[in-house]
Amino acid sequence: MAAEREGNFLLGLPSKLSPDVAKEKLLELFERYRKFVSSNPDVTSQLESSFRVVSYFIAGRFQNSSELAELVYSASNLIVLLNDGILRKAAKLRTAVKRIMTLLTVLEYVEVFAEIGAARLWGELGRWIVIAAIQLAKVALRAVLLFKYQSGIVRTPPITPLDRDADLPDAFLKSCKDKRSKSAEALEMEDLDQVFVQKAEEQRRSPQVTFMGTRSGRKVRSLTATPPLSLRDWRLPGTKTDAPTGKTKTVSSLELQNLPPTPLGGHRLAGEALHVFRPLVYLSSLAVCGRSSWKPWLLSFLTDVSSLALMGDTKDLNLLEKAELKRRSLMLLFYILRSPFYDKYAQAKIILFLRLLASTVPGVGLIIEPLIGYLPNWQRTYFYNWGT
Repeated sequence: MAAEREGNFLLGLPSKLSPDVAKEKLLELFERYRKFVSSNPDVTSQLESSFRVVSYFIAGRFQNSSELAELVYSASNLIVLLNDGILRKAAKLRTAVKRIMTLLTVLEYVEVFAEIGAARLWGELGRWIVIAAIQLAKVALRAVLLFKYQSGIVRTPPITPLDRDADLPDAFLKSCKDKRSKSAEALEMEDLDQVFVQKAEEQRRSPQVTFMGTRSGRKVRSLTATPPLSLRDWRLPGTKTDAPTGKTKTVSSLELQNLPPTPLGGHRLAGEALHVFRPLVYLSSLAVCGRSSWKPWLLSFLTDVSSLALMGDTKDLNLLEKAELKRRSLMLLFYILRSPFYDKYAQAKIILFLRLLASTVPGVGLIIEPLIGYLPNWQRTYFYNWGT
């Protein structure tokens, strides 16, 4: 009871509340939070980044630090997912996000913490029960997306974080800055929506700045949007330069996330099905043959290679599907870090290389030494190296 009264005090709630009043107060607090996120996307991004960096510094620093670090990291991913949903609604962005994709994304964000927590509470048996339950749920959700909704090649995670500088409309970002310059009493969502709608209507009335060729598909600048000769460059309107890399990126990257999936049939459908059911193939063979056997490792490796081979030529896939297949190809390197290959061949060589690097390159030891200490814990955690 004392803990409950203290929690209510911290939330600004009376010590004794009926369930209906408590629910109303919590909804009021969430509405304030929603308004803050909608009005301050840049500040929200900075807070999220700081929260995530904390998890990197915690890992391997003290006893039980891995559990706390993974809790902070999972919480930061869930907060980003929540804030992205708030900003999508506030900016009236059209997205092809299904609830089942949201649930699958949440599972992938919390799976490592669930495994570590289960091992702490219920031991090795409880850990493998939680692993099997999560993988069964993920396979079922991915199978529904593949066969019922025909979502094609599903990314990992299915919902990628929102690129807020590129995806949020300039009118929405400008309205947020204008609102922050006013008094706190004027920060009402209705006014924010009116400003955003007004700016959007002004953008619709503005002349078209680019033109796409019907045959070539190439986008070029229209004559009506040609700037003065002294200000011209080779970049299209609607692009900006990424400061760290100096490369040009397209502002409308949200359109890539909403590209329709490529229909899968025949060998491609079989290849994606192999990828979806591969975790169950591995866990089943592991239960039958044991962790020291090479059969689960080889069977999983052959399943992944066969899945990629069945995809064939990727020219007709959209950009996100090509990126996902490239990611899966790179993930084949993880088999070096997976037991029993890691235990028998890779472990000694990798640690020797890291220690040699730490002793020869000045300053690198500050990063390498905690990494060496954390590597056994990372390798033993199923969802770190087998959950991809």
